[in-house]
Amino acid sequence: MNTGKQFFTALEALRGIAAIMVMFLHTGGTLGPIPVNISYLAVDLFFLLSGVVLANSYERQLATRQISPGGFLLQRIIRLYPVYLLALPVGLVSYAVQFGLDYRTLAGLLLRAILFIPNAGTGGAFPLNGPSWSLFFELWAGVLFSVLLVRLSSRILLAIALGTAGITLYGALGGNFDIGHQAGYFGFGFSRILFSFSLGICLHRLYELRTPHAAKRGNTIGIFLCGCLIVITNIPANTFYGFPYFDLFMCLVIFPAIVWIAMRTRQTGLVELVFRWLGIVSYPIYILHAPIFELLHLLRQRGFDLPASPAAGMVVVIAIFILASVVAIRFDEPVRKKLKMMVAPSPVSKVTSESQAGRLNLTPVRGRPSPILPESPP
Repeated sequence: MNTGKQFFTALEALRGIAAIMVMFLHTGGTLGPIPVNISYLAVDLFFLLSGVVLANSYERQLATRQISPGGFLLQRIIRLYPVYLLALPVGLVSYAVQFGLDYRTLAGLLLRAILFIPNAGTGGAFPLNGPSWSLFFELWAGVLFSVLLVRLSSRILLAIALGTAGITLYGALGGNFDIGHQAGYFGFGFSRILFSFSLGICLHRLYELRTPHAAKRGNTIGIFLCGCLIVITNIPANTFYGFPYFDLFMCLVIFPAIVWIAMRTRQTGLVELVFRWLGIVSYPIYILHAPIFELLHLLRQRGFDLPASPAAGMVVVIAIFILASVVAIRFDEPVRKKLKMMVAPSPVSKVTSESQAGRLNLTPVRGRPSPILPESPP
């Protein structure tokens, strides 16, 4: 996660671990009788990390008008869409296996999925790829970030975070924070992302304000934080079901604390390489796993003789790891690079924009000089 000042490898690792825990949540029992756990909170960690990363990469550029809200949204589309579009055909096949080959329905679902229009019918808000509901809210939060949130003070952002935390808590009463993707609770997805996303922006601003020294033993601390996340997300969901205050505590206190400590660590050697790899494969794992597991599950239900043992499930998991690595390196990165080159301003327009930027007041948001931070993918 390139911040322009340093590479937060520990945040990359946390994102990768979170994606893996979400994948295990969606294995559909193929790995054996794994109890449902609270790894749904990994999505809230994603939202928190997005706030940190987008503030780090774009807040100053948006504040000084070096990038427009439209340009920012285009960068977000380039970041999220290639792998998402790659996964849609698998989801389309799964839907056809489950509900039949109604070409008009399938075409409508595909169009709605491409445009990120929630579905009100069978199969959830995004039936072709269940986890993509969070991408919808990521894009929505990105728009709000570029036109409004960057202009707000940290106090107002903190007030927004606390207010939306209260709204999310209200929606979770009697259950837990696993809301926002269901038809009856879809509106709470907006409060859920604003809660953690706003906290992430505040964390980044606090880090820039204090610029704390790097903690010693960064490898050990980074591994420990990843272990903490694994332990937390493996807590059985029924332990605190009906008591959403526990989820609130996790998202309001524990996750920000973990991210804050992770931001202060630096990794080296093999640990750094592993952490970077976890960051590279995190998004492909998150967006590819659900359609694959769903398709395998439906094929078994239709009588296909596919192994359903925990060993076979682990083979699928390993295959998804390998696929995610190949997709990230051989598909996602080259496609995004080419798209960025296609939309990059021409040399003439770039000189013009730079001359205009030179006439702007480049005083940072919080009133002290700092270099412009380059783009960093979430």
